[in-house]
Amino acid sequence: MTNILPQTSSIKYKALYSWIIGKINDGSFSYKEKLPSESSLCELFQVSRQTVRNAMDRLYQEGYIERVKGSGSFVKKPVRIREKTIGILFLTLAGYINTNILNGIEEVLTGQGYSILLELSHNRVAHEARFLQKMLASNVSGLIIEATKSSFPTPNEHLYRRLAQLKVPYVFVHGGYANVDAPAIVWDDKRVSYELTERLINAGHKKIAGLFKFDETQGVNRYLGYINALVDNHLEIQEDYIGWYSDSNQPEEIRRKNNYADAFAMDILGHCTALVCYNDLIACHVIRHYISNGVSIPEQLSVASFDNSDVTKLYNLQRIPSVTHPKEEMGRQAASLLMEYIENPSLDAATKKIITL
Repeated sequence: MTNILPQTSSIKYKALYSWIIGKINDGSFSYKEKLPSESSLCELFQVSRQTVRNAMDRLYQEGYIERVKGSGSFVKKPVRIREKTIGILFLTLAGYINTNILNGIEEVLTGQGYSILLELSHNRVAHEARFLQKMLASNVSGLIIEATKSSFPTPNEHLYRRLAQLKVPYVFVHGGYANVDAPAIVWDDKRVSYELTERLINAGHKKIAGLFKFDETQGVNRYLGYINALVDNHLEIQEDYIGWYSDSNQPEEIRRKNNYADAFAMDILGHCTALVCYNDLIACHVIRHYISNGVSIPEQLSVASFDNSDVTKLYNLQRIPSVTHPKEEMGRQAASLLMEYIENPSLDAATKKIITL
């Protein structure tokens, strides 16, 4: 038989390990069934006895097999066959970005015969925990997740670690966590924020305010791009004109966020000539507040944003200067990356692989 395992010695045992797990998962090696002997595996895959022992040692340590002296190795526990379902967790669908990302995800997954199980966290850590616990108890093949309060380490690290132990791959969109190693598809928020701020500077603005979301890595990175553009163009950083907010999509917190944004918008008026907003939603809210208070936009203040979405139509506003977000492509990339890990279990999904759009 031709050797079907990778030829690099350092990864041969991982490939054999993944092959055996695959056979357990698809039922080829059933519960309590005896596995092929070490010598049989050596001959079958043309690998050394040490390579086989390394693979079997790892399977034993992780509880997939048990060893019976004088008899061999046996499948230790039944493993449920994975369903062709992908669990998806978004913060919300009330906006405009995630619905387009979902379209991109569906385009790839439905073409591969997978169905989708969608839930929302509303940016609440407890909601994310319930979703992860539900996924751990299910037979899903993989997960696509928008991290909750991603600028902070997650208290759900133990649940992500359990997913990795069970070989359930997951991919983050927008950004993951500092304390969880996993692949992620992200937009280059720092770069696009730098470019947007520099466009305002090139248009003659010297006093530019910023309003960002502090509990998401996107907000932090957009702040960094904005700050770097000011510094590189020798403009003073006015900390009083940099605002931060959070929003967990709960009515009380939405009201608090809107009140803060309204007050911040009025505070910078007369001091700044432009404002960079975290996204189109907050930009539209601020513009409506200005208009209701008799402020002329953009004559008295230019407001720029991110995403270049159709949300302005909901507010009956003309399109504002905004950077286009690669929404559908982010979804396609996330689904395609997840499929790589599902179809090739030898790949280590517990690595911090970042793909930037």
